[in-house]
Amino acid sequence: MISSPLHRLAVCCLIASASAACLAQGCDDPSVLRFASIPKADGAQQEQALRPLMKELGRVLQKRVEVVRSNSYGAVVEGLHAATIDLAELGPASYALLMERAPSVTAFAVLSEGLRADAAAPGTYRAVLVVRADSGFKSLKDLQGKTLSLTDPVSTSGALLPMQAVQKLTGQPVEKYFSRVTYAGSHLRALEAVHKGLVNATFVSSRRLEEYGQKKTASPRELAVLWQSPPIPTDPFVYRSSLCPPVVDKIRAVFLGDSPALQPMFNELGGRRFVPASDADYQSIRELVRPQ
Repeated sequence: MISSPLHRLAVCCLIASASAACLAQGCDDPSVLRFASIPKADGAQQEQALRPLMKELGRVLQKRVEVVRSNSYGAVVEGLHAATIDLAELGPASYALLMERAPSVTAFAVLSEGLRADAAAPGTYRAVLVVRADSGFKSLKDLQGKTLSLTDPVSTSGALLPMQAVQKLTGQPVEKYFSRVTYAGSHLRALEAVHKGLVNATFVSSRRLEEYGQKKTASPRELAVLWQSPPIPTDPFVYRSSLCPPVVDKIRAVFLGDSPALQPMFNELGGRRFVPASDADYQSIRELVRPQ
């Protein structure tokens, strides 16, 4: 049977409409892959440490990889939500908050625990309360009415868990227990504020405290830890869930493969490799940030 020109035109229109609908609902294959990380220390130092990863991603994906420098945890969350960032390293709480708001990302990798011989388990860290060792403070009780620096309102170890702990241990919210509470913007700046005597205490990540002692001229003995939290699951790497499967497969291959090109980064960050992660690893953190 030979179809008429009118019939063929109608079929073409249906096909075109279906194709347009598929494209409208399709996945994203960005020409430039945009990566961001929550601010942990100096932005230039973070970029330098992650440079081997960015270079390997560019090679495997055959795309330009652009590092988007962000000055707050919230900026990274907003970038992922608005699709101006494709791949990111988040804190546990910023990941949980984003997932509670709109489940638009997929957690897929974390840095392994460098101290473990098998290097197969995800790393953990703790929130720690830090003061100067010569301050005379021996416990949280001694800090009532003193000054405190937190890191970022969305930081797990630098704000959310500490605020919960202060409320539980003292019966008062953090802003009432301390005479002044400020946000430093990063763990490094919070530690520097304590070390320079600008504030009496800070809550930071135990990992950032270790790095501060290793990379700064100040001796770690000049700082003292008065409290620490239970273990916290380490920072997840996430990608936008709307990325096309071939792009996701290549991203996963870079992170979860065995690339010698990433070894300088692992040496710098103190881990041995990336290991798989999933949303289930952060269920306890999602319960922490979920509105009651």
